[in-house]
Amino acid sequence: MDEQDKLAMASRLAREVADTRQRLVTGGLFYVAGWGVVTASGDVWQDHALAAGGVGLALALLAVLRFLPGPPPQDAPVERLQAWLDSRWWLVLATAAVWGGVLSWAMLDPHLAPGRTAALLCTIAFATAFAHNYSLRLGRAALGIALIYVPAPLLLPHTGESLSVVVTLGVYTIYLGLVMVRSYRDYQAQLDLYESVRTQRDQFETLSRVDPLTGLANRRYFSGALEHLLGESRQRQQPLSMLVMDLDHFKVVNDELGHDAGDVCLARFADRMREVFHAPGVHLARLGGEEFGVLLPGLDARAAADVAERMRASLEQAPLQLREGPLLITVSIGVASLAPASEAEGTDLYRAADRAMYQAKTDGRNRVRIDLGTA
Repeated sequence: MDEQDKLAMASRLAREVADTRQRLVTGGLFYVAGWGVVTASGDVWQDHALAAGGVGLALALLAVLRFLPGPPPQDAPVERLQAWLDSRWWLVLATAAVWGGVLSWAMLDPHLAPGRTAALLCTIAFATAFAHNYSLRLGRAALGIALIYVPAPLLLPHTGESLSVVVTLGVYTIYLGLVMVRSYRDYQAQLDLYESVRTQRDQFETLSRVDPLTGLANRRYFSGALEHLLGESRQRQQPLSMLVMDLDHFKVVNDELGHDAGDVCLARFADRMREVFHAPGVHLARLGGEEFGVLLPGLDARAAADVAERMRASLEQAPLQLREGPLLITVSIGVASLAPASEAEGTDLYRAADRAMYQAKTDGRNRVRIDLGTA
């Protein structure tokens, strides 16, 4: 399973956790109320007080445990999300099993005969609600419905009820199965739609900050990073340097080799940037066309120029590799830096680095120049 599949699974599980939590809120209390209705008439409390109290206590405890512990955060690991869901399902299925026992007791024990009709009506209601609300997992939903409902058609013939009532319950079993399957499919469709919307949102978010050709940050995101790092540099009393790099005679690459080769050249240059500028906190961006930017927090102008020179020299020592062969292309780099005490803004730093880059062009290209005006 690749990283994308893991993210999709985590997203679906987080959604299922939220939906399950919502469905758990009131369900357990209805079982407690149902038991109260079933035992309201008859003499079960006189003859079987301990058993009746135990059933009521079990249903009440299961209802309370639905809320403990609360759901994990949506960004929790997949294992934690799945563990929470499994624990909730155990409680739901345990409640279903207890109610199945209640129904069997009502069907077989004369002491509960006065509450038999109430037990049967509650069972139909609980099974129907289960089919609608808990069909998030098909197999578990089928088990829960069976635990709640199956005692009814199996034991009802032993109570002396008419054949028509028994047949009606049998037919209703088919209806429950159809409702369960439909609810499961509807829920899976909702999850698919939710995942599709989430994926599109993530893609739009990525496109808003990443240059699609090179995978580097785009100009908009780079500008935000510049302002953020400028604030941090002043807080930490550290310099902030910026490089503006422009490929020399890039138009020749497009004219002689074609725009596809030009795109490959830009992508290869971005890869080289990642190889050279790999220190923690460095920000890389494509500013537009064949112009690139680098933010180097913690480095003054001289140290930044040394790093820039390594980038420039690397193109001479190891030319970019295209399908057409090695590409002998150079780069002009401008360097500027802001000291922590400087009152200049991020735009001032960019203009200074841009001026230095154009000075490198004027001086013959394939070189590094420093603008000390903002230091």
